[in-house]
Order: sequence, then structure tokens, then C-alpha cells
Amino acid sequence: MARDSTFNNEVVPVLADSRIRGRVLIVDDEKSIGNYISALLQKNGHQTRAVTSGFEAIAIADEGWPDLVVLDLVMADMDGFETARRLKSNPQTAHIPIVMLTVLGDRESRLRGLEIGAEDFLTKPIDPAELVIRVRNLLRLKEYGDFLSNMNHLLDRQVRQKTAELRGCHIETIFALARVVEFKDHENARHISRIAHLSRAMAEILGMAPGYTESIFYASAMHDIGKVIVPAAILLKPGPLTPEEMALVRRHPEVGAEILAAHTASPFLTMGAEVAASHHECWDGSGYPKGVSGERIPLSGRIVLLCDRYDAIRSKRPYKEAKSHEEAVRILTTGDGRSDPEHFDPDVLAAFRRFNGRLEEIFETNALLQ
Repeated sequence: MARDSTFNNEVVPVLADSRIRGRVLIVDDEKSIGNYISALLQKNGHQTRAVTSGFEAIAIADEGWPDLVVLDLVMADMDGFETARRLKSNPQTAHIPIVMLTVLGDRESRLRGLEIGAEDFLTKPIDPAELVIRVRNLLRLKEYGDFLSNMNHLLDRQVRQKTAELRGCHIETIFALARVVEFKDHENARHISRIAHLSRAMAEILGMAPGYTESIFYASAMHDIGKVIVPAAILLKPGPLTPEEMALVRRHPEVGAEILAAHTASPFLTMGAEVAASHHECWDGSGYPKGVSGERIPLSGRIVLLCDRYDAIRSKRPYKEAKSHEEAVRILTTGDGRSDPEHFDPDVLAAFRRFNGRLEEIFETNALLQ
């Protein structure tokens, strides 16, 4: 196969002309016939190997040598049908064309050969001109097939490469957005990291698919992006917030969703908008900004609500001291006046009751986003 052009800096196979040559394996337990066919094909420029058993043929084919097999049907030990069946059932050799040698008028053998997957037939006694033409035509068809297969592999590789590049760009965008709030509150960087890991862990505990758990890992990192509108003096205020200040803080879910909703090309940003909008909504309808309840709240928001609440209880802030894991579990599962078990999806809370040790480990290691 000639190679004389490139495609995206990679060598691309180009079809040769009609004077195609190839490697032909001849399988016939009568050595004289195998040698005769081999000599005919060599005169036409083909490389040939002649063997006398199906076992030898399969071993050579497994090495990737032949481009085509000329196969006699009647052989001792393993006949041509079984040899062909094994070649066609192996993904590594199934693409190799097979020309079967049959007796003139043997319709039943031809039908059986076609059912197995043979590409063509020659009748004995062999017509030399017909042999050369059929071999040449099948090799040309195989070359077309190989060409298309190589092109498909090349295009698939390029698509996967471009997809990985786009995914990397989306993730870089996510991290850049998530870190905006860091400039007002440096503790928020560790909070962002923990929420991402905690949310993924909770999604895994709930049995969500890998694609979902990956999406929530990145999406949850953006849950507080809307706090960009909240002045640092309010975020870091050591005392109670005024009603006006609280009203401004409570706007951050809608602002975050608005920032992210325009970027629907990325599944991570799409879920990020969903999380930003819903991570303060409560199962009993007592949350904000819209006061929706139950399954009207996206699952991603229900997961992040619990993880965010757990992390907030355990973290030291200007207006509070950090609490232990045991205290956090007690508050989330029994309530403390501010947090109530009715705030959480019962299934998410039940999973937390059983597997909260995993969340404790994530918090204690303070894992950082890679």
C-alpha cells in the first residue's frame, strides 16, 4: 500500500493502482497443488507461503502474515470448513479474505462456505487466469477495507483527542470560576476542594453512575460562585448579619446559576448552574431562593446541601468555632435549631448516617483539587 500524503500531520494510507500485490497463504494437504498455486501467484508478483494443514494456516494467520488465504475444503485432520470457521471467528483474522477450492457443481459446499464467511470460490481443476484475477480482485477489496479501517481509526483517535482537549478547557474554566471567591475569603479554597470531594463521595455512596459522579465533582466546586456579588466585609463579618446583608447573601444562588447557565456546551457547567441554583433548597420547602421542596429539587442540589452543611459545621469561620465530626453527625441527623433533618432528602441523609466515616476522612485529609 502506497503512502504519499498526510492528514493532520499523520501518515495516511493512499490506495495503490490496479497492479496490487499481496501476501497469499495457500492451504492444501496435497503439497504439489499448493506449490503449483504458489508458483502461479509468485509469477504475478505476490508473496506466497504454502502449508498442508489448517493448524499451520491458523498459526501463520495469528502472526498477521497473509493478506488472503486460498483454502482447500478437503483435508485431513482439519478440513477447510473448520479452518475457515476458526479464522472468521477470531477478530484478529476475520478480515482476511478466503478463497475456497471446491469441486465443480458442489452447490452445498459453496452455500456452507458462504455461511461461514468465505469471500469467493474456485473450482478444481484450477484455471490459472481465473485464479490470478480472483486473487487480485479480493486483494483490491481488502485494500479498500484496510484503507477505510485505518481512516476510521485515525478519525476516532482525532475525535478522542479533541474531546479530551475540550474537556480540559471546561475543567480549567470551572476551576478559574470556582476560585473567584477565593480573593475575598482564602479559606474558601479549601472549602471548594472539600465540597467537590465530599459531593462525589456521596454520589458514589448513592450508587450514581461514573459520569454523574465525575460531573458533580466539578459542578459542586462552583456552588458558591454567586458570592462574587457579596462584599468581603459581609462574608467575613464576625457577628450576625443585618436583614439587608442576609438578603444580599441569599441572592448568591440565583446569581451563580445566571453566571453558569449561559455555558450549556459543557455538561459540567450545566450541572454547575443546577447546583448553584439549588444547593440551599431544603426537602421540606424551607430553603431558598425559591422555597421548592422534595424531588422538585435536583438530586445534585440535595447532595451538595448536605455536604455543604457538613463542611460548614466542621469549619472555623469568623463568626463560629469548628465542631467535631461527631457533633456534625449529631446536628445533621437530629437537628440543633438551625439545621433540621427535615431539610435533607431522606435517602441522602440515610446514606450519610451509614457512611459518614468516609466524609470524615475526606474532611480530615483536606484533599486539594488536582
